[in-house]
Amino acid sequence: MALPQSYDVDSTTDDWNKNSAHEPLIDLADGDEMPAMNASNPNYHPIPSTTTSQTNHPVVDSLANQAKTELKKGQQQAEDIITKTKRVLKQHWDQTRASFGQVQKQVSQMVPKQGSNLIYWHNPIQSGIVFGVSLSVIITFMFLSSLAAISFWLLAFLLITGLYKLYNYVMATFVGRVQDDVFDSIFPPDVNITERQAQALAHAVRVNGTSLLKNARSLFLWHNLTNSVLFGLVLFLFFYIGLSMNALTFALISLVFLFTVPKIYQVYQVPIDRTAKQVLDQINQLLAKVTSKLPNKPKKA
Repeated sequence: MALPQSYDVDSTTDDWNKNSAHEPLIDLADGDEMPAMNASNPNYHPIPSTTTSQTNHPVVDSLANQAKTELKKGQQQAEDIITKTKRVLKQHWDQTRASFGQVQKQVSQMVPKQGSNLIYWHNPIQSGIVFGVSLSVIITFMFLSSLAAISFWLLAFLLITGLYKLYNYVMATFVGRVQDDVFDSIFPPDVNITERQAQALAHAVRVNGTSLLKNARSLFLWHNLTNSVLFGLVLFLFFYIGLSMNALTFALISLVFLFTVPKIYQVYQVPIDRTAKQVLDQINQLLAKVTSKLPNKPKKA
């Protein structure tokens, strides 16, 4: 089989021998080292670097500057919000303290003098009777239905007055000692509501009712943020209490609280006020520490 004319083995071999004569081969004997590939070596041909030089990109720089600007704006807005929050917290804390003082004054003005005498036990016998009867009525309504409780107390009052009348009759008939009837002094025979009393009652209902309606409108329409928030907290507290107890249990606790706490505060007013002042001072110090750790808005030159 004859080779094609384009494939000449002898000419290819001669070309390879001629090229090999100009490029010496590296012959490493035993113990020889590879020559250093550096610039002093005539056979060293540096490989061109493929690393491109860093160039400035206008688009990237613009985006970076825009991001820095937005970050500064965000920080400024955050500082403004924190500063405003600090001011609002301080203002509302002062308003809350003032509101508590006003509520205390209004409650003290609304309580009549006779009620104040009962609460502060100015007449221990009268206060004890009112407290005992009220406590018994609440307990009766807790264990009996409303109809049974009302009938029971009316029957009890009827029996007590009947027994007392029988006692006075026996003492006057067999002993000869006539006593004044206590119930006649409590319920005089000319029991009536005078026109003056009716007018005073109507005036009190009108004044107090009008004030109550105005305050309710202000609370529910959020005319005063502090008072509305406090009213909401009170409602939430009553809701939470209602989940754990009924109205009678709450009335029982309120009655005990009403006939014990004011008298205890009147007797131990000095140490209680001292302790309350210390607690309020600690709260103010805590609020001052919290607000001092918040970043302040930088002042403009």
